[in-house]
Amino acid sequence: MKVVCSWCRYEGKNDVVGEKPPLDDVRETHGICLTHRDEVQARWRASRAYARDTGTDGLSPAPFRWKWRSPS
Repeated sequence: MKVVCSWCRYEGKNDVVGEKPPLDDVRETHGICLTHRDEVQARWRASRAYARDTGTDGLSPAPFRWKWRSPS
């Protein structure tokens, strides 16, 4: 199976991140590339720091939302 980055796909890129068994399976599965993983991780850490600094009792789900989502 080919592994594609969900974030890259959303940006219109069709790069393959890697492959995983069964290698003869032509379907795609989704993962995350190193670039987007680092971006999401940085936003998650910033969210944790914000929660700690403001005394909130939970983490914001914002780091995991599409950052290109158009306003409703």
